[in-house]
Amino acid sequence: MALLLMAFWLMLNGRVAADTLITGAFVTCLILAFGWFFGGWTFKKEMNAYRLLPQGACYAGLLLKEIFLANLRVIGLVFTRREQPCIRNYVTTLKSRAARAVLANSITLTPGTVTVQLVDNVLTVHCLTPGMAEGLTDSAFEKRLLAMEDIAYGKHV
Repeated sequence: MALLLMAFWLMLNGRVAADTLITGAFVTCLILAFGWFFGGWTFKKEMNAYRLLPQGACYAGLLLKEIFLANLRVIGLVFTRREQPCIRNYVTTLKSRAARAVLANSITLTPGTVTVQLVDNVLTVHCLTPGMAEGLTDSAFEKRLLAMEDIAYGKHV
């Protein structure tokens, strides 16, 4: 983490000089200390994050694909507009709050759906069509996040 922070510092400064390196090392230590004392950062959590990087990249690709496809569906709805919007409750099997928040935000980023509320493991989602609401039950987002939870918590490594 320290190397990534230092590289980011050097990238932002655009030059490598003694004063930049000293200031960057000081700022990096401050950020790491803050994360250690107030953010619960540990070396184990950092290694977990590195193990999740490939899965996170795949998730980002899936999200971009779904956003593109949903845009096409919404464009079609603009011209036909024969279906009524609906609000559905969806119970997720995700265990961590972070994964549930990522799922709620992914649903909101996908055109035609908005997560109105997230309470415990129940998402209230507004959908432009009942077909979009049916897409929540077999969500590729949730499957990918479940796999990431399994990796993060060491269930199926």
